[in-house]
Amino acid sequence: MLPGHRMKTLVQLTLTTLALTSLACASSGTQKAPGSQTASTKKKTEPLPCNPEGQTQDLRTADVDGDGVDDVYKYYEELDDPERPGERKRSVVRQDLDLNWDGRFDVCRFFDVDGFAKREELDLDFDGKVDEWRTYERGVIVKSERDRNNDGRPDIIRRYKDGKLVQKDSDTNNDGQVDRWEYYSGNKLDRIGVDMDHDGKVDRWSKSSS
Repeated sequence: MLPGHRMKTLVQLTLTTLALTSLACASSGTQKAPGSQTASTKKKTEPLPCNPEGQTQDLRTADVDGDGVDDVYKYYEELDDPERPGERKRSVVRQDLDLNWDGRFDVCRFFDVDGFAKREELDLDFDGKVDEWRTYERGVIVKSERDRNNDGRPDIIRRYKDGKLVQKDSDTNNDGQVDRWEYYSGNKLDRIGVDMDHDGKVDRWSKSSS
């Protein structure tokens, strides 16, 4: 694996760890402490231009680093309770996170009725633009799409099975068409297909030496 790939993996692992930490802090922050500020009186965190889905009026916030600016927004909604027909429950439907505490949100996370993450929109390079989209099934990742050059379309698509990477499709020349396919087995790269003439078809297959 190339050093650049290792660096990206390290960054993603760090972001995930920070997100989980923020999530735990936010859960405890839903109970208003004496002297705490509400979202209306605090300095507003700069939003990430995500899908507006889930931005309800029932908002709870948390200032994780204590700088007076909220790092976590949690939106709630009254939904039908799938475990108790005819009853409703208050559920988290969206969570926005500021991972690097710069006063600007970096993650928009959306939840299903059972409380599992179903989708995320992320700003991984902290430039204020969404550059990765992730899809989950009951909280387990199944697909991620990464826009490396900020042209609004994915350049790398990763597919997962049972939370493990099984395929990675890449557009290496930014023409909007996949020209490199990587297949994984047991968390290891197995084989690579390359479209040399960019006609949409694999011209060369190779086995990984790792």
